[in-house]
Amino acid sequence: MARNKAIGAGAVVTSLLLLTACSSTDSDAAASGESSSTAEPIVAAADASLLPYNFLADDNETFEGINVDLAAALSEELGREIVFENASFDTIIPGLTSGRYDVALTGMFDTLEREETVDFVDYLAAKNDFLVPMDVSGIESMDDLCGYSVGIPGGALEADMLAEASTACEDAGEEPIEVNEYADLDAVVLALTSGRIEVAPNDSAANAYIMSQYPDELQVMGAYLTDGYFAAGFAKDSELVQEFNDAFAAIMEDGTYEEILSEWGIDDRALDEPIINGATF
Repeated sequence: MARNKAIGAGAVVTSLLLLTACSSTDSDAAASGESSSTAEPIVAAADASLLPYNFLADDNETFEGINVDLAAALSEELGREIVFENASFDTIIPGLTSGRYDVALTGMFDTLEREETVDFVDYLAAKNDFLVPMDVSGIESMDDLCGYSVGIPGGALEADMLAEASTACEDAGEEPIEVNEYADLDAVVLALTSGRIEVAPNDSAANAYIMSQYPDELQVMGAYLTDGYFAAGFAKDSELVQEFNDAFAAIMEDGTYEEILSEWGIDDRALDEPIINGATF
């Protein structure tokens, strides 16, 4: 998939935020050395296929995206570098609970079920829609997916929603939804553009970015999960929860947060203040 920016021109801070395959104990070697802080870096897990939130630059090493720009601003408030480690989405929460990662900064919903395992600092309003080929029409909600072939990344929240919608289809005498899970969002998009699936329910900013890469092939329609929040995730009772909450509050108050969201074209999803464990479903 091409990775040229099409939404905004978010400030990319590669001098502080470097791809690293190392753990928090040895990530010093991956840091740039330009930080004034001597504190141990914070290791952030991110799925590099979840553009425009987190993705790799053309060098296939440097993280870019909305979360990277936010992390650069947060690191100034925290006084610690934030280094990103690429992780498949379904491994991120286990990685938090095992201590492999300090924070999940990837594009993750805060849900009541996930709050049983991890804590969240909510920082972005949710907005989701359906990415489909040009010849697909009439999809306004999950209820319209009966008989369609749908693709999602493994571990995505949509899995349970699609299972429930598929059961409703069958109960109504219609064809079930064919749900296909892939390793990451890149694989979902490849399946969609190659005709192996017909629908990709996903975050609206990600879908807008993907659609910009395939302007003659893909379109977006409908909506689902228009309430709730994207959040930074932490191991239960981590001291970083309050520290990140305070850091988000600071960049929201001084305008940095709004500026970053505006640069990426998602200022309509801004919050007035961060929320700790604010799941709505």
